[in-house]
Amino acid sequence: MNKRLNTICLGGMLALIYLPALPAQADEWNKKSEFQFSVPVEIPGRVLVPGKYFFQVADVDTSRNIVQVFSEDSNGNGSLVTTVIARSDYMAKAPDKPTLTFEERPSGTPEAVHSWFYPGESIGWEFVYPNHEISRGANTKAVR
Repeated sequence: MNKRLNTICLGGMLALIYLPALPAQADEWNKKSEFQFSVPVEIPGRVLVPGKYFFQVADVDTSRNIVQVFSEDSNGNGSLVTTVIARSDYMAKAPDKPTLTFEERPSGTPEAVHSWFYPGESIGWEFVYPNHEISRGANTKAVR
């Protein structure tokens, strides 16, 4: 009986030692990436005012092409700004940090996010803009 109890205790201790060594997988699954903007930036349907934002893939079983954008307030609390439909985009060299590419827009309008890439991956998410948004420039709602 005493030998069995010692074996169980030893197994439990080894499990407790091993578990904290496992890396967190949350960011790998949802690809959560932080961006800080110092000027207004456009995403489909919205203009993001300067501030800190998080982009992540929505936790949806049917599609990995839905991107959620969250803003962070001064207390560090996040709130959902919008959910965007995206499609796959390709970059020849995988970036080593979260990367955004931008589209050209008319003078006097915010830059528009074209695509987002997660570190180490050459396949990213291209944001899909309605044709009327592209032709008019930034005729979208500002958030914050």
